[in-house]
Amino acid sequence: MNAREQACWLALVFESRLSIRTINDILVIWCKQLKRTLGDLFAADSREWRDSCHLKDDFIKKLERAKEKLVAQAFLVEQLQHAGISMMTVLDEHYPKSLKLALDRTHIPPILFYAGDVDILKYPTAAIIGSRNASETSLNFTKTISQYLASNNVNVISGYARGVDRAAYEGAIITQGYTTVVLPQGIRKLSQAQLRSLQPKIESEKVLLLSQFHPDAPWMVSRAMERNKVVTGLAQVVVVAESDTKGGTWDGAIGALKQKRLLFVRQSNDEDTLPGNKLLLARGGKSLCWPTTNVNDTFAPLFETIQSLHQYQRDAAPPPSQLPLMTIDQE
Repeated sequence: MNAREQACWLALVFESRLSIRTINDILVIWCKQLKRTLGDLFAADSREWRDSCHLKDDFIKKLERAKEKLVAQAFLVEQLQHAGISMMTVLDEHYPKSLKLALDRTHIPPILFYAGDVDILKYPTAAIIGSRNASETSLNFTKTISQYLASNNVNVISGYARGVDRAAYEGAIITQGYTTVVLPQGIRKLSQAQLRSLQPKIESEKVLLLSQFHPDAPWMVSRAMERNKVVTGLAQVVVVAESDTKGGTWDGAIGALKQKRLLFVRQSNDEDTLPGNKLLLARGGKSLCWPTTNVNDTFAPLFETIQSLHQYQRDAAPPPSQLPLMTIDQE
């Protein structure tokens, strides 16, 4: 995709202020059915937008305002390229299939920004989620299971927050395994200290940095919640280290069940310390007992499940609601 086309994508997705659903509907009609580029879209006039994409007048006005921002978006494309940040669109062949299987057209991000080797997403994947204020027992569980999975070539996905997220990341890199960090903010909003820590791992092609938000978007609670859908959607299974009965981890786990993701939940002898875990087990989560005297016996069935689901998802057909987005480059 050339620089102008990338600028058009940025303008449509981030400057139009249209909903994700409307943007994806435009992509299906304009790019899939009419087989035209977004460069063609912004070269067209409002009458063609209305006739081709069936857009309302207020949507037309938003597109016109986005068109005025194309020069600024072209400059942003140059900045991203200089910083080693790439972008993939929902129509690209290497856009994660698991995400398309998990999210409908209302929620699937039209653009993902990334730094690192995107082929890491082709490995079997497991998301590990849990509290920012998790207990030492939960953090030890997280590091141990992350090390186990990463040493078996499973891509460990986490949100890079403090607590369980960071423990999952650290467990994976200790083994020189693969891990994907999904940010709740723009990819250019990482601190210099964070970038210095991540950069060697990114260059070694062991860490993939991923964000669905505008590169300069700051952290917000709503973005963290939206990010959770991508964390769980990218994974074959989701592992819950520690959850309360409300909050981000709880919502992420319930969201994973709605995505039909298999949920594995740490089970403790003292259930009163893990009220959210207890409820998630009651809702169908599979138990991972911890502490354990035999790590392999505890985690081997999980690893086998991940491998089986990975193979199934590779071969599975997309749902009808996502079919136009899945097949754009394959027909």
